[in-house]
Amino acid sequence: MEELGIAMNAATANTPGVQLWINWMMGLMLFSIVFAWKHIAARYVLGGMFAVFALSLLIFNLTANVHLIGIAHLLVWGPLAYYLIRKQSLLRPIRTKSLYDLWISLVVVTIAISLFFDVRDILLVLSGQK
Repeated sequence: MEELGIAMNAATANTPGVQLWINWMMGLMLFSIVFAWKHIAARYVLGGMFAVFALSLLIFNLTANVHLIGIAHLLVWGPLAYYLIRKQSLLRPIRTKSLYDLWISLVVVTIAISLFFDVRDILLVLSGQK
């Protein structure tokens, strides 16, 4: 686990925006604890965060390439985003009637942005550019 931390620090050392993004995602996902007692989707987000962490460790241990951690995001967050969009009725305009509505909408947008960059990173690794 320490090796993964070192590799992630090295990969994000010259890009403070990436580190800020990682911190945003972690904080947003951890905020699910506030809603977990009442909303099953929040429990899925929290569980997904831990699943991504475990899969990321496995992928890094197998490949030693921090840029392939996006595979874990695709495997967990892809289906999670689909669930959140379909089951939480997020296909209609973003609702902000409650803090939960705002939070779940931010989670979906954050996951979508992350998945875009994850696919990009994976393709760059496969093409030998990372």
